[in-house]
Order: sequence, then structure tokens, then C-alpha cells
Amino acid sequence: MATPATTRAVRTAGIAGATGREHGEVLRAAALQVRGQVAPVAAHIVERIRDRHPAYREPALAPSGFLAETEGSVAAVLDSLADPGRSAVSAEYLSWVGERRAWQGFPLEPMMGACRTAGDVLWLALVRAWEAQRPGGTQLIARAAAEVWDLFERDSRLMADAYLRARGEVTFHQQRGRRALEGLLAGRVDTPGLAEAADALGLPEYGRFAVAVVRGATGSPLPVRRRTGVPAGVRVHRAFPVGCEVLLADLGDLALGDFAAALEVPAGTRAGLSPEVDRLGAVGHARERAELALRTCTRDGEVAVLDRRYPAGLLTRRPDVATEVAAGVLGALRDVEAAEAAVLLETLEAWLDASGSAEKASAALFCHPNTVRRRLRRLEEVTGRSTSRPRDVVHLALALDAERVTAAHIPGTPR
Repeated sequence: MATPATTRAVRTAGIAGATGREHGEVLRAAALQVRGQVAPVAAHIVERIRDRHPAYREPALAPSGFLAETEGSVAAVLDSLADPGRSAVSAEYLSWVGERRAWQGFPLEPMMGACRTAGDVLWLALVRAWEAQRPGGTQLIARAAAEVWDLFERDSRLMADAYLRARGEVTFHQQRGRRALEGLLAGRVDTPGLAEAADALGLPEYGRFAVAVVRGATGSPLPVRRRTGVPAGVRVHRAFPVGCEVLLADLGDLALGDFAAALEVPAGTRAGLSPEVDRLGAVGHARERAELALRTCTRDGEVAVLDRRYPAGLLTRRPDVATEVAAGVLGALRDVEAAEAAVLLETLEAWLDASGSAEKASAALFCHPNTVRRRLRRLEEVTGRSTSRPRDVVHLALALDAERVTAAHIPGTPR
């Protein structure tokens, strides 16, 4: 078995004394032997690449199907060594890999480093395979080193050239898609332009769409690296206007509520989600509704769905009215101690969320149902509103929304 020193020696070209035909026979025999071991060799290559090149370990960059693709690349190179007539087929496959890396947005430098690592592992596999057939025959395969490494270098150039050609096309499509997305979200795309926008984004003109807007809780810009996580199976296009992230989601078969429940927002941010729209031309309107939903958020990490918060959303459009509603209905709470007022409002919110059930509200508040009832009676006494009269309950709910959204308004967010 070849030692590291032997491996370094046999990589060098220029060992004389054998003909090109003899080189070919040696390489053919070694390649055919390794051809039957493609899976373990490819697995070893993947392991070494991930160990040497961090980009292949990053979830956001690592190519999908990397192991299967590596098996295909190893088989293509071995086929070229075993039968030079198959070089064109091998070249076509490796060029495809280079193009795919460009479309995946993978950096060129680690891709080329991975090629060199793969060459090291494959060459050592060839040496070991030949020695297994011809013990002590290292010198014979060493004389073919120049041909092998010329082939590896050719394959690396093929991948790099294909990558660079594809990257120009990728950039064009990315810019086209970005312009289309920005136009749709701003409501600037007219009916004749919808087909082109749909084509640029790879979306249907009619379907099930929703828009989410994510913004830092303090109104600060949202770093691009802290992208919002989305559920599997949902196609999302992202835009990054100043200070926020906007997602256009093609929901497919996923219910809007399930999408909202699975949406992951970065720490220190809040998100607003629009109602569902059924055509791409309504995305601009959906973006406005997502902004409206965002204004109803009252805590970090929250995803506000507008179709569950229409009253609060309407109040955020008129902050002066929201202030008047809160003062008119709940103003008397300012005459009681702040701690008691906070407990009464917390109890009202839990009771409303529990559909008017004292038992369910008590579970959320970790107290006895009678405690909930007693607090509600105290609230009625202070505000003059009864929780047994539906219209009074509407006023209390509106006032609570007004109180919450006014206090939690995100600085820098337009009203």
C-alpha cells in the first residue's frame, strides 16, 4: 500500500521508460478496479472535502445531493481513464456540475479546492488498486502520473469554465427576478407585465400567495445574514428594502395558518403576515396588509396574521383614534395602582383569548376561575363596562387592542 511519501513521489510527472500505450494499459486496469468501488471512494472524497473546505459544511451553501453528484463525477473520470473514447461524455457531466454550482450560488474558490482534494483521493485510490493487482508495481503507475494529473487539470478547467459561463446567466436572471419582485411588491407591475414577472420568478400568475414583512423590534435594519426561516415545501422569494426583509411565499398546498405557525423570525424581530391572495397581481396589496399586520405586534418574535387582527390593524391606521378609544374606555384604570391595572388588563386579554371562558383563562393565568371572575368584576366596576353585554365587550376588546398597539408601536415604522 502506498505511503504518503510514495504518493507524493508518484504524483510527479517525467518518470521515463514506458510508452504511452503501456501507460494506458496500466491506467485502464487501475481505473476498472476502482470503478467497482465508486461508492466508498466518493464517500471518502466527500468526507475529505467537508473536512478541508468549510463552505461545504455550511447549511446555506452546501450543495444538495453532493454525495450522489460526487459518485457521478468519480465514475465519469474513471470512465475516461478506462476508455479515452468516453472523454466527451465525462467532460459533459463535469461541465454540468460546474454550471450547477453557479446556479446554486456556490463560490468558485472552494469548488476548485474541492477538485484538487478529489484528485488527491482518487489518485491514491488508483495507486492502491494497481498495487493490489501488481504488488511492487508502484513504479509502473508512477510513470502514468503525468497523464492522470493532466486529465484532472483538464476536468477542473472544464468545471471552472462552465461555472463562469453560467454565472453570467445567473446574474442576469437574478437581476431580472429582483426587478420583477420589487415591482410586484410595490404594486408597479401592470397586467401586461405580469406574465414576464411570473416567468422571471418562476411563479404562476394565479395560485395561493402571501407576503410577510419582518422588521427589527427597535426599527433597526435587519441583517441579511439573519434571514427568516420558512417551512419546508414553501417557495419563497426575498427582498431586502432598507430596515426589513420581505417574503413573497407561494404557499402551494400549505394552509396560511400553518405557514404562520411554522414561520421562524430571528431574535429581536417581529413579523406581519398578509391574508392570502389568489393572483400575482395582488401581491402589492398583500405587502401593504403585511405591513399593517406588523404594526399590531406587541412582542418580539411574534408573527401577526392580519385576518386575525383586523380591529387592531384598523386602529393602527388612526393612532389618534386609538388613543381616544383607549382613554375613553380604559382611562379610569389610571386612577388605580399601576400593578392592579396591569393585572386587570392581563386578565381581560386572557379571558378574550379564551372566548369568554373563566376556566380556560384561569389555566393560562395559573389561578383559580373565581379569581378571574373577581378581577373581571373589578374591571367592570372601574370602567363602567359589563362583560355580560356584547357591545361593551366589543368596546373593551377594541380599547385593549388600542392600548397594546399604541404602547408597542415599532419606532421607525410608518403608521
